[in-house]
Amino acid sequence: MQDHITGLMDEHRRRNGLLTLAEVAALAETNTIFDPFSTLIARDAAIGEGNTFFPGAIVQCNGGTCSVGSENTFYPSTLVIAANGGRVVIGDGCSLGPGGVQIKANQPGSVLSIGNRARLLNGAEIVGSSSIGDGAQIIGAISAQSVQLAGGDDFTGPDPDRRGAVLKGSGLARGTRLEIGDVVNGLGDFSSAAVERQLAYHPRSK
Repeated sequence: MQDHITGLMDEHRRRNGLLTLAEVAALAETNTIFDPFSTLIARDAAIGEGNTFFPGAIVQCNGGTCSVGSENTFYPSTLVIAANGGRVVIGDGCSLGPGGVQIKANQPGSVLSIGNRARLLNGAEIVGSSSIGDGAQIIGAISAQSVQLAGGDDFTGPDPDRRGAVLKGSGLARGTRLEIGDVVNGLGDFSSAAVERQLAYHPRSK
């Protein structure tokens, strides 16, 4: 009975372009995968080493391409989709979640890139042709559509104004462009929210 159930699960995965249970287990030789039964990874996805996949993480390619670097953390309910010719590129050392994060390049020609040590959490959704630079952050239930967040140091950097750009709050950020050290704390439509410097919120480390 168990072999029959596993066989059915693997057949469903193959039909949808996903790794079988055995293939996910093989991927766990170089990555941490807590639950291969609930972790869905596209057969065409390029996955680095040292990544951590919590239960319910999904990396899916439906006619798109997806490249994941190394040492990233995919918290529960993280969804990555590259579809319809879209492309997702994720660097190294990123934190995706917790709180449910969606990364979707599902329109023809859309390219969604996330640099190294970026942090996305608490319901963030990134779509369209977006660039999330090194150390940049999106914190909160924000629908970030075709945004450009400049890269810099990560959130632990000693000088807040040298850190990657930050979107925080909740609502819609469409076409937002932020430079290194910028932060927007928005609610609703981010187009009317003020751009501030991160030093206003975090003192420099001595």
